[in-house]
Amino acid sequence: MDTALEQGLRRLLDEEAVKKVMLRFGRSLDMGDWPAYRSCFTDKLLVDFERMTGHPPVLVDADDWTRFAELILSPVRRHHVYSNFHIDVDGGCASGVWYMTARHWKATDLGTSTYNQYGWYNSDFICQNGEWKMSYIKHDFQWTDGNNALFDMREPQLVACMGKVFNPENIQAGAGR
Repeated sequence: MDTALEQGLRRLLDEEAVKKVMLRFGRSLDMGDWPAYRSCFTDKLLVDFERMTGHPPVLVDADDWTRFAELILSPVRRHHVYSNFHIDVDGGCASGVWYMTARHWKATDLGTSTYNQYGWYNSDFICQNGEWKMSYIKHDFQWTDGNNALFDMREPQLVACMGKVFNPENIQAGAGR
């Protein structure tokens, strides 16, 4: 096989593998499949959810990040829709941007039962042992609508987990990308 053709085929296969990680990321959030969600990440992950959490980027253990996602999202029904995938592969590294609409629903008598986010994710990926993993993710919504109070930020387990994820040591370690 021609070297240029082999390289092009390898790039396409890698792009498809990265896209599958992006899609597994959202599907596992929606299904509450936390082991599948965890499988999307390297062991340490640089996370920038500052627009949503108010906390600067953190370098965090992926198990702790997965637990945070489980605690904050399990009380609500959720539906993530992704589009406009852009993936750049350079050897064993890749970067990607994909658009998202994240819908959340929870029965409540304190305002509307929905909270929605519209924007995109930016991510970096590393191929480890033949498997693509996310090493960086930025949640960059452009606007929201609905009731953000669907997420109970006072729930004791969530508060403790957020203290672990967003502690000052992680923030200092995650300052540079």
